[in-house]
Amino acid sequence: MNLEYGLPSELQVRDRGRSVKVDGTRYTLQAPATCAAAATPAAGSCLADAAACLDNRRDATPIALEAACREGVPGMCLQLAERWREDATPSAVPDAAAHKALLDAALAGIELPAPCREGGFQDQTPDCAAALEADPALQEQPIKAAMSAMLDEAIMSLAAPSAPIVIPSGQRQQLLQLCQQVPHERFCARVAELAWESGDHLQAVQALALSCATGGEGAACVHLPALQALGPSLQPQPAVALPCGSFHADGGLMDTLEFGDAGLVGVGWNNQLRARVEDGDIRIRHDKGGDFVLRLLPGGQLLGMDTWTRYQVFSSTGEGPASCSAPKQYTVLPLPQDCPQARADGGAELCCAQGRLQGCNVLGNRLAMSGKWQQAADHYVTVCRAGVREGCENLVSAHEHSAQVDAHATLEQLCEADGSGRHVACDVLETGNWSALELGRALQKAMQEAALDEAPAPRTSNHKR
Repeated sequence: MNLEYGLPSELQVRDRGRSVKVDGTRYTLQAPATCAAAATPAAGSCLADAAACLDNRRDATPIALEAACREGVPGMCLQLAERWREDATPSAVPDAAAHKALLDAALAGIELPAPCREGGFQDQTPDCAAALEADPALQEQPIKAAMSAMLDEAIMSLAAPSAPIVIPSGQRQQLLQLCQQVPHERFCARVAELAWESGDHLQAVQALALSCATGGEGAACVHLPALQALGPSLQPQPAVALPCGSFHADGGLMDTLEFGDAGLVGVGWNNQLRARVEDGDIRIRHDKGGDFVLRLLPGGQLLGMDTWTRYQVFSSTGEGPASCSAPKQYTVLPLPQDCPQARADGGAELCCAQGRLQGCNVLGNRLAMSGKWQQAADHYVTVCRAGVREGCENLVSAHEHSAQVDAHATLEQLCEADGSGRHVACDVLETGNWSALELGRALQKAMQEAALDEAPAPRTSNHKR
């Protein structure tokens, strides 16, 4: 029985005990030893019926999870960690005003029966319900609009930045003690992640060391020596300005950061990103729609804080410029949620025709998903021109996928037309890796041509005419 996942495994013993086979992997005896007989689990314990215990772990109380964890059942340890994380997750407080605004916008233009006006539909009054039930054809439109508004509200909540989940200190300490008593690679790694997210970095290093000592070989273990070398100085401080010069870390998604003028950061392979200081964090915007987040350490190192750079310690190499100009501040507008009916038939088209940017962006995405990148680019230009970063970045994606799209020239025109040099198009233009994009387009074209060359020639009919 796999005590982490609760799945049974067949154990095949062969060659008079000289080899065993488990889950397709064969193990050969290297050195014989005498083993004590397995102790009989106490009645009522998790190990007495491990399969049932693990099957019911999501319904178990924290006390039962902790007891089973102490028995040496890592699946229950992991479940306890997740339970306490869920308990520490703040409940989402519904924004009644925002919800009403979305619903009002979704219902705009729909002719509602008299009992459903003036908030009757939103408040689900009995008179409104009766009026809609009396005319099934009439109820379809407002119900679809309401569902679209609910979907938009859910998407907006997912896209909104989330605050770190801080597990109470006592529970974190208890998880670390369990990790020490029942060392298990994945459990201790999870304890480290939760401590890190909670801001207890020293405790996170303790748990990570236990994970790596019990067989952990992931990327996180590569960063352990640098973290341990920091000792008590692993105390992130708020930054007041961007660093300058070159920094290096062992392993990770990126191992080099070259901070230069105007907030530009080289990350290797001719890639340049833009950095800024926000609420004490050094934030570097990446092409996934989010930020790499770093914090300054007392010794001048930079500590990776987000999920992409977690555990990385960037140390100055002493190379690069000694001073850098201040970062540029660009005018960036959020993508407005001004088209709740965008997913309804004809809704996005109508919104875009009325100048509502969400509709144009949805239209662009639909065309892109259909492979119609050139048509998609026209809508992305509209969104980008308005100063919305998503439109400019989507335009670059269209450039990458279609030789008929010249995002570089378009962004250049938008930047020059603005005149201030602060339009978001200027930022996307300056940070785009255009040489890599052109190489990607050339490779894509070569692959398409090779596929055409390898296609079998059409068969010639043997029939006489």
